[in-house]
Amino acid sequence: MKKVSIDWRLVGGFSALLVLMVVIGAIGIFQIQSLSKRVDDFGNYYFPLQKAALEMRINNSLYARGIRNYIFWRSARYLEAAKAGANQEAINAAQEDFDKRLADYTSFVQTNTEKERVDIINLLQQELRSIGGKIISLVDQLENIKNNAKRSKSEQSINNLVMAFESKLYRIDEFIEESLQKANLKGVEEQLRLAGKAKKRAIALLFWSLIIGLLIGGETAYLIYRNRKKERESREKLVHRMIRMEEEERQNLSLQVHNQMGQDLSALRIYLDIIGKKFPDQDPIQTKEIAQGKEILSRLLEKSHNIAELLRPPALQEVGIVDTISDLIFRYKQISTIKFSYKKPKLPLVLSDEYSLILYRAAQEGLTNIIKHAQAKKVGICLEKKADLVSLTVVDDGVGFNYGRYMKPFHRRREDKLRLGLAGLRERIALLDGKMRIETAPEKGTTLSIELPL
Repeated sequence: MKKVSIDWRLVGGFSALLVLMVVIGAIGIFQIQSLSKRVDDFGNYYFPLQKAALEMRINNSLYARGIRNYIFWRSARYLEAAKAGANQEAINAAQEDFDKRLADYTSFVQTNTEKERVDIINLLQQELRSIGGKIISLVDQLENIKNNAKRSKSEQSINNLVMAFESKLYRIDEFIEESLQKANLKGVEEQLRLAGKAKKRAIALLFWSLIIGLLIGGETAYLIYRNRKKERESREKLVHRMIRMEEEERQNLSLQVHNQMGQDLSALRIYLDIIGKKFPDQDPIQTKEIAQGKEILSRLLEKSHNIAELLRPPALQEVGIVDTISDLIFRYKQISTIKFSYKKPKLPLVLSDEYSLILYRAAQEGLTNIIKHAQAKKVGICLEKKADLVSLTVVDDGVGFNYGRYMKPFHRRREDKLRLGLAGLRERIALLDGKMRIETAPEKGTTLSIELPL
């Protein structure tokens, strides 16, 4: 079994690229998850805390306003009709709303420091409500005090409680602003700072990953290029070797046809001359038959010479591919009644031996198939050089054939020389990165096109 050669550098390059892609994908997923978590924190933690703290301040203000209104309306002597403004329900509602917001805030706290702040707010709020309750109680009693001295003393107590109430209210408001809201804002700023830091870190990782990816990709591309170059060189060597072996085989066959068959036919012709000289007075019919035999042998000798020339192409290096194809067309004209036309390239065409030989064999294969199978009357051959390729086209007006059916897999016992010839020609052209196209259909003629990159 043939041992498979593995380029471990190429395998390592592809593996490194794959790992790098996975790492970059993992970084992206991690960043997306981190960003999603921070967004969730803002929406589910920091914003609700900020909202609860703000609403606590608002409810505390409403509570204080309710206490002030209660003092004013209940102590006014000449506004009996307006005493309804002392709304105890509004005061109670403000207290309930404050408690709800505080409960909301408490449900989000996580650290011990935050829990201690909640306890402080609870304590301050209880003290504030205790003072508020005393103020309301004294204000309610003030109506029933007729003695001016006692009334003045009661009013002084109310004033002292109001000052304590305002002081406590201010302290609660300041504590909520300083300890809750600003701490919450610092948490938001810290999260934003961490998000920015993570962003910079991710960008740096992606940047260096991109640089490393480019380096690995460049190395891998170079390895692929090098392997393809080696493969192309090996393929070209294989083509050269195959062509050389095939041409050596053709050359040997040409020598055998020219030397052995030619010598045998020449000897047979000499033998017929000897027979004719030994019997000078023979029957005229026999003399005619001997002459016909000599004529047949002359034609066989000429055909064997032509076959030898076809098997062994002329010296392409000396006369070039253009004149070699002209000579090939001339030989086919002698053995057929087909009308040939040949369009030569306008500029001199200099090709390597392998290219010239493949083009020659392509023209030979195409013309041979036309002579054997096409039943054509006209054949056109065009050899031209384009910008970066050389092309050969052979067109006939013959009966055509079903190319797809001919190129299907077949059994060796039923091999078709036409199929074998075209398949072999296609393989040789493909080894040189060339293209071969056959356009044909029954009764539509055939076009054989060959293109080889220069």
